[in-house]
Amino acid sequence: MSNKYAVIDIGSNSIRALFQGDERKYSATTRLGTNLAHTGKLDTARAKLSLSAIASYVREAKKRGLIPLAYATSAVRDAENRDEFLELTKLYTGIDIDVLSGEREAHYAHLGACSGKGGLMDIGGASMQLVSDSFKKSFPVGCVRGKDIALELVKNETDAGNYSVQRTALAGYLDGLLEPHLDRIKCARFAPCTGVGGTITTLCALSVDPNAASKKVGEGAVLTRDRLESLIFALDRLGSGRAAIGILAVRHDVILYGAALLARAMDVLMLDSVTSSLRDGLDGYLDAAIRGEL
Repeated sequence: MSNKYAVIDIGSNSIRALFQGDERKYSATTRLGTNLAHTGKLDTARAKLSLSAIASYVREAKKRGLIPLAYATSAVRDAENRDEFLELTKLYTGIDIDVLSGEREAHYAHLGACSGKGGLMDIGGASMQLVSDSFKKSFPVGCVRGKDIALELVKNETDAGNYSVQRTALAGYLDGLLEPHLDRIKCARFAPCTGVGGTITTLCALSVDPNAASKKVGEGAVLTRDRLESLIFALDRLGSGRAAIGILAVRHDVILYGAALLARAMDVLMLDSVTSSLRDGLDGYLDAAIRGEL
């Protein structure tokens, strides 16, 4: 009898789990990547929240008779105190965490979302993955880390509340990350492009239903560059009212930073649109485990 697995994704914005045989993805928003851009370390309180969520998913996996596997992405990968977090996780859950390189993170997302074919953009809490048939790279900026970076770049108190100024600063920061790779990016083919990660799937859902309560309504939705700009304008005007939209309840304060990154990336990659997929790195990692490739 073959083994069955549960996979836990330790992300920068949320801790998620996928149990083999259960189509639902479970998620707990812990913001593990908060202030990482400023301190270089995982916040103690956020780490404890994340550890509690991981332990809960491990218990559930064992209850279902599944082998729990867990991987960590950008926040843990980049943190100065990552070893302490990994040791505590091992102590409290009994499992080892697979800390993915940026390239492996991109690989599993590409595998899960589009079976390793075509272009892919994945915007998470602390990193962005860009993948094509000839290019695969992870960049250390996402919606949570992007907010921290934007606010750090815009230190003037008057400008700090001006999203337009923050957006310009964050776009410039992303340009700096992409610049060393522009020749390869220009030679790569990213279209048609599949979009995954909370930022893109949320925006795609909102493009279908401005009052969306679930990302499921945006599955397979095509988000054009023009429609993205309209969404950015509308969400900025909403201000604190964004929190009243069901799908934005846990990301109302970071969605515009993710949107700024998406808009700039689409321009650099010369993409007219991205197509949302709810299959992502969790699915890719589970598929690899089932095939015995881990």
